[in-house]
Amino acid sequence: MDGLRVDFTAFFKEVQHGYLGYAMQLLRNRQDAEDVVQIAGMKIHAKWDDFLAHSNYRALGLRILSDAIKDYIRSRNRVTRRERAAAAEAGRHQSCVDQILHLGTFDALDRAMDELARREPVQADCVRLRVAQLSYEEIAETLGITPGTARTYYSRGRQLAKELAACYLRNEQEGEPS
Repeated sequence: MDGLRVDFTAFFKEVQHGYLGYAMQLLRNRQDAEDVVQIAGMKIHAKWDDFLAHSNYRALGLRILSDAIKDYIRSRNRVTRRERAAAAEAGRHQSCVDQILHLGTFDALDRAMDELARREPVQADCVRLRVAQLSYEEIAETLGITPGTARTYYSRGRQLAKELAACYLRNEQEGEPS
């Protein structure tokens, strides 16, 4: 694709699966992930010529997707806060099921990946992109690193996430807050 005038449809078909996998890891819901990928696709399409002129348009595409995910999460959190406020005003409390479902969103792996993203953001991106079935070469091109570095960051990031998740699980089993 590089070096040739690419049309948007061909580009989007090529990256859509990887984008969807990346978004699903962060949002944990396929429909939400599909919505965010479509939003990112619309933003890319709106500025297609500028997008192609970018020196690393794959990295730009991932940044646009990442920003769309952040916007979606912020929007969802605003709605959740409004719903809680409305429930409190009505004198209703969250049911036990709602509380359990809410706690389920904070499982050990999610917390471990969040911590990894805070500590080592490039390693976290390598792990997420690899889990989304991108090759090391595609990850390297997307993040502006070498394939060997992508492989190393994936390995280190996966190991750190595994250790963090195990720590969180141990703390939960022992009843300690993490």
